[in-house]
Amino acid sequence: MKRILYLFSIFLLIILSDLSAKITLSVKNIEKQIFELKSGKTVMKISTKGGRIVSYRYDGRELLTQSTENENFGSTLWTAPQSDWGWPPYDVLDNQDYVVAEYGKGLKLISKPDPKSGFQFEKSWEVNKNQSIHIKYVIRNISTSTKSVGAWSVTRVPCDGFVFFPDGGKGKVPDSNLMLDIQNEGINWILLNKTPIKEQQKLFSTAKEGWLAFSFNGMLFIKQFPDTHPENYSPQQGEVEIYVKENKSYIELENQGNYQLLQPGESLSYVENWYLISIPKEINIVSGNRELPKLVRQQIKSKN
Repeated sequence: MKRILYLFSIFLLIILSDLSAKITLSVKNIEKQIFELKSGKTVMKISTKGGRIVSYRYDGRELLTQSTENENFGSTLWTAPQSDWGWPPYDVLDNQDYVVAEYGKGLKLISKPDPKSGFQFEKSWEVNKNQSIHIKYVIRNISTSTKSVGAWSVTRVPCDGFVFFPDGGKGKVPDSNLMLDIQNEGINWILLNKTPIKEQQKLFSTAKEGWLAFSFNGMLFIKQFPDTHPENYSPQQGEVEIYVKENKSYIELENQGNYQLLQPGESLSYVENWYLISIPKEINIVSGNRELPKLVRQQIKSKN
């Protein structure tokens, strides 16, 4: 009976949603509760398990690594710094079922309260007017003591193509064993390939302008987020971090928000806008091409 009522409620929400909106949100698999956001040629799939983004496609081309490829897949939210938890991430927040709090023009998922970390996560998604995806993360202190924490967005993609983002200049970040390939006109470039490496590699970096871009399979993926300053970074972290798995099965595109002190019951929010577009044919898709940062800035400018 409960299952029938659940299906009926989903049906009503679909009917009552704004038909003029550039988004269709539907449960594609009731057992796994995979929700789907559609906007133009872009499709994003979100699982209630861990509140994880499990797919992001443009015109049928997949951007994110899949669970069939690696146990670490898709895109998720962590707390910073990593020194607070080591490995693996907090299971309640990263891997257990989230509750569907809102469903209609947008989606909101809420984790169970996690006594181990002292936090609870809230994640929501909706479509911007230019068909990019607006993501809002909330980290709430549910403990009885003050806690310092930063938001950490981790997105896993194939080890191919190249990454680029604006350099933030000097700032105290951990030493890196993943090096830049090009630094030109204030833009950092990292070229990715399948050449074997003996151990994992990571870049810790300052940044500015609040964006990180990845070129892959003719697509341009952009993560836009609030810019932070080195004095507000979480301990032993950077604003932008790029991780390469030792067998190059995937890389991680990581960005972090301000490290903040939360009193019991207080929360912080961290907002991203995701863009996934096809790179125009007139733009040469090579690392270091100044036309690519221009394209990123044009997309971000068109957000509203």
